[in-house]
Amino acid sequence: MKSQTATTAGTLSHADAPSVARTGWMLFLFGTLTAALFAFVIYPRQGAIDAVIDVNGFGSLARRIANGEGFSLGYGPTMRRAPLYPAFAALLMLPFGTQGPPAEVYRPVIAGQCLIFGLSCVVCWTIARKLFGPRAGLIAGILCAITPQTLRYVGMTEVETMMGLFIALMALTGLNFARETTFKNAVWFGMACAGASLLKAVALLYPFVFAALLAVRWWRTRKTAASADTTSQDRTRPHPLAAAGVALAVYALCLAPWCIRNYIVSGGQFKSISTNGPGEFLRGYVMAQPKYVFLQKDFGGHESDMIWDVEANLVEDAILRRYGLSMFSQERRGPNGEPLPLEPRIDNEVRKDRAEAAEVKRLLREEPAGFVRKFAMQFFSFWYVVETRKKSLIVGAIALIYLSLAIFGCVRARRAGIDTAPVYSVVLYFNVIYAAILAFARYSMPVYPTLIALTAIGLAQLLPARLREPQTRRNL
Repeated sequence: MKSQTATTAGTLSHADAPSVARTGWMLFLFGTLTAALFAFVIYPRQGAIDAVIDVNGFGSLARRIANGEGFSLGYGPTMRRAPLYPAFAALLMLPFGTQGPPAEVYRPVIAGQCLIFGLSCVVCWTIARKLFGPRAGLIAGILCAITPQTLRYVGMTEVETMMGLFIALMALTGLNFARETTFKNAVWFGMACAGASLLKAVALLYPFVFAALLAVRWWRTRKTAASADTTSQDRTRPHPLAAAGVALAVYALCLAPWCIRNYIVSGGQFKSISTNGPGEFLRGYVMAQPKYVFLQKDFGGHESDMIWDVEANLVEDAILRRYGLSMFSQERRGPNGEPLPLEPRIDNEVRKDRAEAAEVKRLLREEPAGFVRKFAMQFFSFWYVVETRKKSLIVGAIALIYLSLAIFGCVRARRAGIDTAPVYSVVLYFNVIYAAILAFARYSMPVYPTLIALTAIGLAQLLPARLREPQTRRNL
């Protein structure tokens, strides 16, 4: 990463501060109202997607927490989910009770997510404003509030809306940290990354990736810094690697209580954030088949005669049977007599993870070409594969436009000396990590508030010259 040298778009005078604060509040209100309109009015009445609320059990888990039953899906303690979103949802439900139909019980949670969505718009605006100036920031904030991908899960008890906020916070705090490697910025960055990891364990490696980027940056510039005059202000700043160490220490301290909890409840057999990572990795091989990636067969939905999830369950079950286990319960049956998934108990989760981790190691050791093929396929499916071919084409078209504008804007920004690496590295990280594990468009949607911050400058470049930022016209 290189330092920003060609623009002072992110700096503010005291006279500008009230105007900036006013814009921030207006974008927060606009984003919150847009989310509320979608979640409470449009989502329950539209027919393009199933208007369900609690698909993956986050709401049910939050209910049990609010009822005092602990972190459980009904079979004792579980490690199947990360803790932050269920705890947030339970806290919002506590004052209103947990009894009644889902649409009523989860209403406070959805309202809270509307506020989170408004905050995401503000963070998106802040990133774009710091990088490219007020006009690009305003474009980013408005675009964040009306993009279908950012709104998609705000009406459900799913982690994506909150994850979108924390991914954007990772980018914003990373940008601040890269520009000023102070201990204060290190602490904020570590906390933002910890929040994202406690929402979804897929974020676990990013702080180390970012620390490596800082190390490379320091290594490239150390000779120049050694020969240049150093101001007293520069001498008071910590060494970049020391600041990175503080960020990682804060990150580890935030994660430690939950990891210790999992270590205790699993009898010392598991000490990370959540289980099922190896299972998701194996299911990625099903996702990476050409029939799904090239939209020859619908990924899911009522139109499919064989949805991906059913096929993935059968493949995963066949793998587990080679290790003397099964994906399905031997006791529980569905309304039509079909076997139901294994009960989410600690012993089941640990055994399943161990068997599937052994299979993952075998595949990587004996069939590396298969992993490379899977990664290549999923690097692209991350942005467009949803339930049906028609929907995938629409989602993919939006993604292609946003990604093209973001790349165009980043290239122009680099020529102007604007360092966008702390932001685009977040987008690229999640694209890469999901491609390695399991990738379809649902997982890309929390990345959009951050992507939109980069899209804004590309879009601003397409405006008539008289509408662009004056400084942007000069430098880009």
